[in-house]
Amino acid sequence: MSFIGNKTNRGYAPGWFLAEEECSRETVQVAANHAQAITLADGSKIVPMGAVIPSNDANAKGILYEDVEVTNGNMPGSLVTRGVIYGSRLPAALANTAATALTGITVKTVPAVTRPDDD
Repeated sequence: MSFIGNKTNRGYAPGWFLAEEECSRETVQVAANHAQAITLADGSKIVPMGAVIPSNDANAKGILYEDVEVTNGNMPGSLVTRGVIYGSRLPAALANTAATALTGITVKTVPAVTRPDDD
């Protein structure tokens, strides 16, 4: 449901923070004045994927699946409400109160990658 394409050129796909493909999403209104909104070099404004909606506290309803441009006001976005995520891939640390409120979301640690020796 992205309205901006790949404007941020971050090089990874929507839902990059998901640990498993299976998840539940719903459409929500993303506020232009969201605390994690970022103004880009071209003057446009986005709320980045992985932002907690509506806020990173006890009011949390889910995690934004993809970047949403809010330059011209509130816009619809896709919200992950159930699934397994990697907490370290969110743009800001998930607050304890938000983690408690997000009952359908399980947070995992990104697994360590062991590389073989070149011997």
